[in-house]
Parts: sequence; structure tokens; C-alpha cells
Amino acid sequence: MTEIVSVRKAEDYENSLSGAVDKVLNDLGGIERFVKRGDKVALKPNFIVYSAPSKGIVTHPLFTFEIFKKVLEVGGEPFVIDSPGSGIPFNKPSLRYLYKSTGYWDIFKDYREFLNFDTSTEIVEVKNGLLLNKIRILKRLSDSDVIINLPKMKTHTLTYLSGAVKNMFGAIPGIEKTSYHSRFRNINDFSKAIIDILHTTNPTLSIMDGILSLEGDGPAMMGKPKNTGVILGSKNPFSLDFAFSDIIGLNHSSVPYLKLSLENKISGDSYKIIGDKIKINNYELPQTFHGNSTTEIIYMYNKIVSPIYRRLFVQKPKIIKNKCIRCGVCVRSCPERAISLDKISAQIDYNMCIRCYCCHEQCPEGAIDLKRINL
Repeated sequence: MTEIVSVRKAEDYENSLSGAVDKVLNDLGGIERFVKRGDKVALKPNFIVYSAPSKGIVTHPLFTFEIFKKVLEVGGEPFVIDSPGSGIPFNKPSLRYLYKSTGYWDIFKDYREFLNFDTSTEIVEVKNGLLLNKIRILKRLSDSDVIINLPKMKTHTLTYLSGAVKNMFGAIPGIEKTSYHSRFRNINDFSKAIIDILHTTNPTLSIMDGILSLEGDGPAMMGKPKNTGVILGSKNPFSLDFAFSDIIGLNHSSVPYLKLSLENKISGDSYKIIGDKIKINNYELPQTFHGNSTTEIIYMYNKIVSPIYRRLFVQKPKIIKNKCIRCGVCVRSCPERAISLDKISAQIDYNMCIRCYCCHEQCPEGAIDLKRINL
């Protein structure tokens, strides 16, 4: 079956957002196709870290608010919910600070009761999973009638893209995310877990905020904001991410979770774009990315000499001591407890580091870079 992906230009959040969202929803059959009167509708943005929307890291509050209004118009009962990254505790004080730092507290000033503060979780069964049998997810997300997935267009140092599929990893509560990196150190296993989480949460609709995106060493503070002026929407999150990768010129098979979806016949990469023809040139990928297809020499080299390659050439997190404020976020986010604090800064034990890049991703000060460090 050929899935529809709507791609629409949107130059900014203040003037062109509303019209572009209308076009995306109309391309997909209208919001009424997905939301019925009385439905409890979970709006799932990307809240990975405490970050201002101008940095291109979180789903912009105006973007989420626009979808929020569309759901209200058809009689749905929307609420905003996400669990932030692994370095941030999933509790009410953290959520309050998260909403304030990301601009949601101000944008939703007349609707703050629709910002989620419920931290309850439940264990749910994973049916026909690639790897998982059960997962613990946010209970209110599980109890919703409709989930509208609102990812940010970003790169990712581990999975290369952070799109619609990866965004549902936020259904896992807070620091519990670190256990996934510890248990599934192989990127293929981690990708299988992401796919299982996606299928278990089963979002009804995905709409990607690509007006201001993040390139380079995403998905957080070390990435670079880029004005890309686009919104993507689809019923199928895989199709949306296939379109995302095509727009930036990235081969589908270079993205681990997309490659697995094809190999396991979970999703085909056949889709039809409705709307605007957009290509984003010179989109900077993370420095952890080494090859755009299975035919490239670097890719083949990595496969043949992977153990040597990982030891000598794969980027490892490095503390920038003059930027480190010893906040401890990296310590909490590390699944292997490879990070400690001394009197000056954080320190990494590279004998324990598994290169999941959680510390790099979560550091609120951008004090962890990626470097090639020979051990």
C-alpha cells in the first residue's frame, strides 16, 4: 500500500504556520478523519531537554498549540504529554520547569490545565515485537483514544535521524530510558526496541515540525539550528521518516531503524508526496555518520573491521571542562555509570563507556563534545 505524506512549506511560526497546517491536514483527509468529538487526544511533542524553542531542539510550542487548537475545534479533548530525556527526572517539578524553559508555559497560558503533570506509568504487552515483550510507558498516553505524534526534524548521533519513529521513545518514563541503552548496546537491537515501542503506542497521526530543524550533532545542545521551512504529515510514521530522509538526501538503508523496517517487512518505503516539492541541500549529518549506502567504501570498511574501527575511530564523548558546571545530568543519564564528578568537572571512564551518547545528548550546557579518542 502506498502511504500518503503531505509536505508543505512554512517559512515561520508566526505567519505561515496556521495555513501550512491546514494544508497538511486537508491533504490527509482533515482533522475529523483522526479525531472524533469526545476523544482524549494526546499531543506528543519532543521534549528531550530544557531548551528554548529558538535552538531547534524541542517541538516549537506554537507548532503544538496550532495542532491543539485544531483538535479543540472538532470537539476533541487534547493534552500535551511527553517524558523528557534520560537525564531529567520524570516528576512534577521537572515537568513544570520543562514547560517554562521550552516556552509552553507562556504559549499555553490560558490552557495550562492541558499540560500534563500526571507521572503515573503502566506496563503493557508488546504484541509480535521484534525484541520486547513488555514495556513500561506513560499511563495517560496509554489511556488516550488518539495519539498525535509531533516530532522535531533533527539529526541524532546514535540513530542519525530523530523523526516520527524515534519520537515515540518519549513514551518511556524519564531515567528509565537509560536502561534501554544499557540492555541494547547494538544499534540494531536498540532500533528494534524503538520500533516495538512505536507499534505498542501506535500513534494515529504524525506531523513533523521542520520549520526550524536541527542538523549536525543532534538531537540536543550540540546540534545546529537550521531554517528549513517545512512541515510533513502522514498516518504512517515510517513513511514520514522515509520522506524526511529523501528530502535531506539520506539513503533509507543508512538509517538503522528504517533499514530494519524494510528487512522485516514492517513498512515499505513506497510513499506518495502531496503538496510541495522540497529538497534541503547540504543538510549536515552528525559526525558519527560514516557512509550513505551499503556500496560506499567507508561503509564496507566499517563492516569488515568493525571492532578495530570502533576502538580507533568512532567518536567518544569528551568533557569540555571550562563549560561543565557539575550539574550531574550526565551522571544520571549514563546507563553504565561511567561518569563521575570531581572537583572541577565531570569525568568519563572510557573502559565503561558504550558510546550511546546519552551524556552528549542530555548535557544542558553543551559541555560534552564528540571526539576521536584513541584508547
